Order: sequence, then structure tokens, then C-alpha cells
Amino acid sequence: MSVVMNCSDYLRLEIALDNDNTTWLKSRGDFLSLHRNILFSPFFEGDTGSFGGKRMGTLAVTELKSGMTLSEDLIAPNGRFILPKGACLTQKNIMSLKIWGISEVFVANSYELYPGDGEASSGVPGVMKDAQDIMLRIFGGTPPESRGMKEIYRVGVIEAARRLGEEESSFRERKEDFFLSAPSCQDGAEIESVTLEGLVKGEVELVSFPETYFRISEALQCPKSSITHIADLISKDTALSAALLKLANSAMYGVPARVDSISRAAALIGGNALSLLALGVSAVNSFGAVPAKWVNMEAFWKHSVAVAVFGQVLGARKTPRAIERIFVGGMLHDVGRLVLLRHAPGVMTKVIAAAEAKRVPLVEMEREMLGFDHAELGGSLLEGWGFPRSLSDLVRFHHLPEKQESSFTLAILAAADTLAGAFLSGSSGSTYLSHISDGVWDMMDLSREALDMVVRQTRRQIFEIYGLFKGGVNGGRGFSFGDLF
Repeated sequence: MSVVMNCSDYLRLEIALDNDNTTWLKSRGDFLSLHRNILFSPFFEGDTGSFGGKRMGTLAVTELKSGMTLSEDLIAPNGRFILPKGACLTQKNIMSLKIWGISEVFVANSYELYPGDGEASSGVPGVMKDAQDIMLRIFGGTPPESRGMKEIYRVGVIEAARRLGEEESSFRERKEDFFLSAPSCQDGAEIESVTLEGLVKGEVELVSFPETYFRISEALQCPKSSITHIADLISKDTALSAALLKLANSAMYGVPARVDSISRAAALIGGNALSLLALGVSAVNSFGAVPAKWVNMEAFWKHSVAVAVFGQVLGARKTPRAIERIFVGGMLHDVGRLVLLRHAPGVMTKVIAAAEAKRVPLVEMEREMLGFDHAELGGSLLEGWGFPRSLSDLVRFHHLPEKQESSFTLAILAAADTLAGAFLSGSSGSTYLSHISDGVWDMMDLSREALDMVVRQTRRQIFEIYGLFKGGVNGGRGFSFGDLF
């Protein structure tokens, strides 16, 4: 069961209740105190009492309630005077604001959600401090300075506080969440012998895809392939069809009527988009895993699902026709790291230790010590497996979005990867978060309210979509969609 408590300010917190209907916040006063603690901490306020240049007390129109008081004159986008400072809002006023296209207003004492509530319990400030400590750790010990990373830090603190309140402990030590035990430095090859070309050649020869995969891949590259032909190809693989139908009926598409056939899914999603999803599902099913004694494969695929879902939610806002490519890119964005861990575990132990010592993202140490990183390796693997170039490049450059100018989908995947890391959902092995530039963040065009909405929507979808696939974490063998059926 889940209860959503909407606070009358920017931040909202979803408080999950367990089966006994008990929650870590014992009263509305505790919730309000935690909310105020986040809003008015020195990091979020700054010297001017604002965050990211935005003044406290601004509310989205969707959050307004009758009886709230305006703290400033209300002016419409066309310059027309609507209501004076001090006006008490009515339900009719609020409806008119929506008609006029006003998205937010200044409200006096907007954080006074429940006037008269008592003081918070002594445990709530401790929760906030622990949440901020967790975020600071994955940010390398230093609060972020750029606009985008400040926003990611903010939502990360909220998510950490929520999970701490639910008494989750697995994400306190992210490395332990991913690495079950460290392979010996003597295991595998020396650093000098680990090459991009050698790893790609070995993995492409090793991985065995079903016949359906190659037929779909050929159809995807043929401009004459029809939706009916693609649907017929996919329908021949029962497990693949079942997995795709589960996706088609998930919140990813939000269709009102149940999609009960591949032909209908193809008509809804599109032939090419469905083919991409099919290739992605096939690759995940066929891709081998590193030894289970070393790596928590469930944590790895949880992170991959989180990146995929963040990516498709962000993509749906601006480029809905690309959400399948972004989703598959998110699912496969870190497969290169699994290849490194499988073929060169000893070398990766050294790389990981160096990244820990320097407090830098693992991808940076991969480049420094190996001469390439997992993203470049993953992109080359997808290319070798016959994936479209648009998808292999999405994986190859997801840590270097600036190298591909004007690539909105690449910027989305980079932002999704960083958001998923701060969201503490699974792990792909890096203790420290990869940062994105303000240029990449600006391409998202996310107001604070829009980001909060993306986070809420993503949290629900991660839970749902991972729930569809969680049965496929097979003791280190891999993440198999087919095992669910």
C-alpha cells in the first residue's frame, strides 16, 4: 500500500506503508518537520533563501487549495492583472488560473501545510542528516555546484530519506550492494593485455542469440518490412511475445484497453519500435553474467531498469517516438562493465580500488587505466551484435553526451543514468556518481515541478517494470525475461 502526501511546496514525499499499515512518520507533524528540514537546510536555501534561483513559497497551480493567500500580485502571461497580493484564493479562482495558463503562483506561508501541528519527533532530523550523508558520499564528499546536479542532489536526498524511513539498509554501502566479494587481483589477465578489440571479439563469438533475433534484426534494417511481417516474426517466439506484451500493457504506454496480441502491440507501438524492444529483450536474455560469487546481478539489473525507465519518462516529454530506443539503451547501457568483470575480474579489482581511493566515478578510472571505458565497449558489442547504429552510439557515448552535438536522446540517457544513480535503485559498481553538465541538464528543460513529477512517475514504473522481470535474476546466469512465463 502506498500513501502520497502532497506538501504545499516544491518537495513531495511518498511515504510507503508496510503490510501492517505502520509508517516511519508517526504524525503529520513529523512529515511537516522533515519537509521543512529539507526546504530550509543551508544547502537548499543558500544565502538568498532560494534554490537554483527560484524563490521559496512558489506553488504549482495543481497544488493550490482554497483559502491560500497570495504573497504577490498575480499577473497573467500576457501581462493582464488577475489578483492582488493578499487575495484569498477560492476554488473558482484556481480553476480560472488553469484556464489562463498560469503554472505557478507565490503563496504566503505555503509550507504551513497543517498549522498547529506539534513538533517533530527527535528521530526525523537524524533521518535527514543520514540522507544527506548518503548523497554526499556518492557525490564524492562535496556538494554539487552546477544547477542540474543540485537538482539531482535534492531529489536524491528526498529518496534517501524515504528509504531510510522504510528501514532499507542495502543502499547505505553502494559498493557492498553490487560486489558480493572481490575477485583476486591475480584472477584474469594483466591490464596491458585487456584490449577493447579482444573483448568485443570474444564476447560476440561467445553470446548465442535465438534465430528470431537475427530475423528481427534483418527486418529492422529492411525498409520494405511491414508491421505485419515483424509481428509474425516476433509471434514465433512465445517467451519473447509474452515479455513484449507485458511491456505493452505496463505504465510505459498506459493504454486503456488490454493489448492481447503482438499484431495489436505492433499497431500501437509501431513496427520498428517493437523490433527494437524485441532486440533489447533478446540481448538481455542471451547475455551471460559474471560469476554470482562476485556480483549481485539483481542490483545490476535494478539499476539498468531504473535508467531505462527514467530515460523513457524523460523522453516521453519531448521525443515520444524515441522512447523504445532510449528504454533499450538504458537496459543495455552498462553491459560493457559486465564483460569487463567476466573476462578481466582481477584487472577490474585494481580499477575499482583505484576509483575508490581517488573518489571518482568508476568510468573515469576505466579510461585512465584501460584506455577505454565500459560504455565504449558496450557500444562496440551492440554494433557487433547487429544493433542499429543509433542504439549502439547511444550506449557508446552515454558518459560523453557532449561529443555528439544536438543529440537529445543521448542527453536524456546521460541524465537518466545520473538520476538513477542518485535514486539509489540498484548499482552497476560505481560508488561515486557521474556528473552531467548544465548544458546536458538544460536540454531536459525541466522545471522543479516537472522534475518532481518525473521522479514520482518513474518510481512507480520502476517498481512495476522490474516486478515484471525480477523472476529472471538466475543466480548469476543473467536477467532472463523468459523465466517469468
